[in-house]
Amino acid sequence: MALEGEGGGANKRVTFLNRMLKNILWLSFLSLILLMGGCTRDRVSLEKPSPPHRMKGVYHVVERHQTFYRICKTYGVDLKRVASLNGIPDPSKIETGQRIFIPGAKKVLKVEIYIDDVAAEQGERAKIAYKKLDFIWPVEGKITRVFEGLENKRHQGIDISAPLGTPIKASNAGTIIYSNNTIKGYGNLIIIRHSEEYVTIYAHNQVNLVEERAWVEKGQTIGKVGQTGRASGPHLHFEIRRNNKVMDPMLFLK
Repeated sequence: MALEGEGGGANKRVTFLNRMLKNILWLSFLSLILLMGGCTRDRVSLEKPSPPHRMKGVYHVVERHQTFYRICKTYGVDLKRVASLNGIPDPSKIETGQRIFIPGAKKVLKVEIYIDDVAAEQGERAKIAYKKLDFIWPVEGKITRVFEGLENKRHQGIDISAPLGTPIKASNAGTIIYSNNTIKGYGNLIIIRHSEEYVTIYAHNQVNLVEERAWVEKGQTIGKVGQTGRASGPHLHFEIRRNNKVMDPMLFLK
């Protein structure tokens, strides 16, 4: 009887150990699955947002100078909802090339770029122009239209008539924050940031001779006078903005 009791106890111990081993293996397997799942979620969130299950929509790829506000307005979607779905904590800091899921959209739309948005961009600057700014005339010629600040007669700069191909000079030193023709009405357009406060704008150019992010000195040739965009004849449309508020250039030019 004693031998049978001892044998039964041994069997119970073996059974107990087998159960413990199975539990340990099962827990290890579950931990591995959870770990892999966590890594997968992290990887997806970095590469592109994962929309809620079965939610219909499209991915919009952010182009340079597009803003989150303009993207959402173009698609007619709520800013807060889109920011939440895409895990965007600060909508003012989206990046070029970023993929944003637009819920409910059926196709990718073209998002227009606006001069006010570009002029408001700060970005990183290797240099800043002088604290006390003085601006020179970008071209010599006759003023064909003056600055008009009234809402019903709004003209945000001055128009300076000059022959086609006349060199356009940088009115002051600064960084090129825009050099393209993707803003409606302005044709070939250049925007220079001179400081945290001031930018200058040069529109309807025949050609732009500078690239974005380049630094230019005061008086450096940046383009040539043209009549691109909504222009009835060859001239330069020139603006000065302070904190993105249009100013009368005649108060600054020397």
